[in-house]
Amino acid sequence: MTIFTKDDLANAFAELGRIAAAAGKVIDIAVYGGSALMLVSNFRVSSEDVDAVAIADQAFINGAAQTIGRSRDWPADWLNDGVRTYLSPKIEGTVAHELFATYPDERTPGLRVYVPTAEYLLAMKLMAMRVEAVGGKDLRDIVNLMQIVGVRNRRQIVDFAAEFYPEARISGKLRLGIENLWTRYQRSLVETHEPPVYLGRSRPASEG
Repeated sequence: MTIFTKDDLANAFAELGRIAAAAGKVIDIAVYGGSALMLVSNFRVSSEDVDAVAIADQAFINGAAQTIGRSRDWPADWLNDGVRTYLSPKIEGTVAHELFATYPDERTPGLRVYVPTAEYLLAMKLMAMRVEAVGGKDLRDIVNLMQIVGVRNRRQIVDFAAEFYPEARISGKLRLGIENLWTRYQRSLVETHEPPVYLGRSRPASEG
């Protein structure tokens, strides 16, 4: 299993940017899941995969990523666009995303890397949540994101998901998991020593 660090991705993205710039391209990609958290939060320091989708020219990015992967002895699909099937049908392009960085640099751009807003990433993780998951990093991620967006009651959990995925309002799986999730969330507000941060945002002052 390959474990990616923030430095691993910075170096790989810089190389992707150089390849794109040399081809006369500036390509936008959005990074999701654990990799997005690793890049812009204080509660993930590594990731086992890199879920990323090109806004356009996915084939070019896939080819360049495979070249980079071979040079680093990474899996051929280290940059995986499989997350595309889980994206909200309501979101187009970089709406509900924020620019993380431009590679190799802003003077010679070839790659612009975006990450989802805390609200969008929370919605994605809520829709993917496993009811039986009583622990683990995915549930901790959800609880941390709930703190950051300032969830105040159980109903808001569904509201945040439904903003991006309307089917959340009739999702039996989500409703089954809410009670356990709410209990974990309430406990985290008391137990957390270092407030979670994502894209420079922490939980609202009224949340403690």
